[in-house]
Amino acid sequence: MSEWIDVIQETEFSQTDRKSLVVKGIPIVIFKLENAYYAIHNQCTHENFPLADGDIEEDLIVCPRHGAKFCIKTGGVKAPPAFEDVTTYPLRIENKMIQIVI
Repeated sequence: MSEWIDVIQETEFSQTDRKSLVVKGIPIVIFKLENAYYAIHNQCTHENFPLADGDIEEDLIVCPRHGAKFCIKTGGVKAPPAFEDVTTYPLRIENKMIQIVI
């Protein structure tokens, strides 16, 4: 059974729009867009390259290696060379702590 895991305080996002973490051995990146939080797997599905350092274009993260684009909100692939969506993870906030289910 999945359980909520504390991962980071909301205050960690006061100076940035993303944080990369490893939770239960899984690389994730959490984004703050328009005062909402989203978590995706921190690897491009094209060549397993980290996404966390990519540019953000509205609600898309651009893979810094080959330019594949993924929707931060849904994980959906929006531009090649990737053709497979990236995994998303549910988030919630409890007492200013961001929690995730892996």
